[in-house]
Amino acid sequence: MSNQNQTDLDSLVSIVIPYYQHKQYIKSCIESIVNQTYANIELIVVDDCSPDGSGEYVEKILSSEECTERFSQKINFTRFEKNRGAHAAINYGIKKARGKFIAIVNSDDLFHSSRIEIMINSMRKEQKDFAFSSFICINEKGEDITQCDVQARDFAQFQEESINFPTLGFASLTGNIGISTGNFVFTKELYLLTKGFKDLKYCHDWDFLLQCLYYTEPLFVSEKLYYYRFHQSNTFKSLQEEGVHIEDTAKVLKSYFNSVRCRKTINPLAPSSFNYPNYFELFLSLNNYEDYYKKSVYI
Repeated sequence: MSNQNQTDLDSLVSIVIPYYQHKQYIKSCIESIVNQTYANIELIVVDDCSPDGSGEYVEKILSSEECTERFSQKINFTRFEKNRGAHAAINYGIKKARGKFIAIVNSDDLFHSSRIEIMINSMRKEQKDFAFSSFICINEKGEDITQCDVQARDFAQFQEESINFPTLGFASLTGNIGISTGNFVFTKELYLLTKGFKDLKYCHDWDFLLQCLYYTEPLFVSEKLYYYRFHQSNTFKSLQEEGVHIEDTAKVLKSYFNSVRCRKTINPLAPSSFNYPNYFELFLSLNNYEDYYKKSVYI
């Protein structure tokens, strides 16, 4: 491989879109990537067997002159023959990725036009392998509802309160402070150290964040660079109503606690009894996590 080709790959950002029947939003999502100020982008879209046939619509968008000129030969579109779940679509897309950096965006969400440029520059400056940013909640029309919708306001407050913890790692143990998988940017090298995104209906994003936490402390970029869309068919809302999150939460916490039990972590700031012999026990007690920690040895 020539030095020029290697340089191109070192700066390449692979953006993965796991797509599932979001026909009314996907064009805006792709346009937000086309309009990125960061130049070297590879676009990977995985259609998880959308039953409405909208995968053909996505393929048409990707073959447009606007997309082919923007991404040159850096477009990869795949259709699954059967529905395999968001986690599988994400993992497949990442395995196809050639870039040093991976960014994910939900097919109903949007990127700020400077998102990739700011995130990559911040990660390089701080020498971080995992990052997420502040966000704005939008409705079906793309309007900012962060302060006028109760749940959206709760999401924003949850992330803002993460600074009250000793580290972002401890804040991450209370939930996905990145809010969404689509707000994650990480190196492919880090991804390969993990087990990838697991088959969890509700918490595959949170689980992945905690897997990465074992290896690296996350970076929080304070600019509002991700637009998280609220609408009636949100997976988050439907699964929360079904109570699926209770079962998934137990799996995620037990898995993390098992990974850090009685051993040194690669990330010296990762929450564990080894890294924080006094505070860690207090944290478990304050958050009612003692049972998860005790039971983690059996999973």
